[in-house]
Amino acid sequence: MKHEGISRYKFKRLATESLRNTIRLHFDSILLYENGSYPSAFQLSVLSLEEFSKANWIDHYIWSSETNEGYPDEKFEQEWLKLLYLHPKKQWNFVAKETDDYSPNFITQIKNRELEEKKQNATYVGLSRSKGKVNTASRISTPWKIKQKDARQVISIVNDELLSICSRISDDEFYYEGANEMNDVFDHKIWEKLLKWPHKSGLKNDGWRKKNRKIN
Repeated sequence: MKHEGISRYKFKRLATESLRNTIRLHFDSILLYENGSYPSAFQLSVLSLEEFSKANWIDHYIWSSETNEGYPDEKFEQEWLKLLYLHPKKQWNFVAKETDDYSPNFITQIKNRELEEKKQNATYVGLSRSKGKVNTASRISTPWKIKQKDARQVISIVNDELLSICSRISDDEFYYEGANEMNDVFDHKIWEKLLKWPHKSGLKNDGWRKKNRKIN
């Protein structure tokens, strides 16, 4: 039982609605991509990745709390909830459990906050910042520096993850164990739409796992 902080019901609702929002943002990013708006497609796709990470993170929090020693106290919960508002933390959580499966360059981009900076650059015109100061000598950054390949890669990596979950659910293997309602978000129409995306990211595959394990 959960007696303090956010209710169990609200936690499950947060996870489920975050997953719904993941799918909305993902398909919106594809629409933008197909209409040649690559900076906006990239930005929305990174937001989709973050929402997906948040949904999975909350699901794991519920599951680990209910299968181990119970929910943490309210003070811990507040500190943990703050992480859900930090974009680089959500980006890292997306890859954290399978870092060997990803391109080292992609992992580095997330670790060094480069993906977050790229997302901002896809949205705004501005100058670079360093240590809290604006670098007035830097070149002006514009969203048009974000290219088709940039958008395609992030859309593809999100699409692959969503397809993987659809596949497991279709095999009667429930994917989400903390917030079971999340499994009901996926239906045949969503699966069909995901299958229409023709690209692969190249950022995650068995080849990267073999290379990374040889290096390590």
